[in-house]
Amino acid sequence: MTHYEMVEKLAEKMNVSLEEAKAALESCDWELLDAALLLEKEHGAQNAAYSTRREAAEEPSRREQAKARRRGVVEGLGGLLRSAFNLGNRNRFEVRRGEELLLEMPVLVLVLLMLFAFWVCIPLLVIGLFAGFRYAFSGDELGRESVNHAMDKAAEVAERVKEEVTGEK
Repeated sequence: MTHYEMVEKLAEKMNVSLEEAKAALESCDWELLDAALLLEKEHGAQNAAYSTRREAAEEPSRREQAKARRRGVVEGLGGLLRSAFNLGNRNRFEVRRGEELLLEMPVLVLVLLMLFAFWVCIPLLVIGLFAGFRYAFSGDELGRESVNHAMDKAAEVAERVKEEVTGEK
């Protein structure tokens, strides 16, 4: 880059006259960055089209802040729904009678049935307990012994109530 090109570029970027730019470059041995720093120090960065100083980031408006908060809530809710959906598909709900597996479905289907057909599903599950059906969960998260132990306890209670009502052993 020629000296003249350097003078033009510095004058344009720092918003000063060609004479001031040339004087700054000559005093800094034609080092462009040093000359820019010198001019910035002398004239301040407010006139410059370019500055070496970091400018404080503008504060976002209240509307932008509210928008960002809503976006964060929506993203968080989306992540929660996505993980619940994955959990519901990785785990299974099983219905057995004796050792025979009668029905197996993703837990997500069971949850949806409970949400939209609650008054039908709960009585059917309770009647199933009295009819000798056993319920269990399989999968990494819900297929634990403690969860299935609780399901077995419910089946045992239903069996005892049935025996007391019918008087059979």
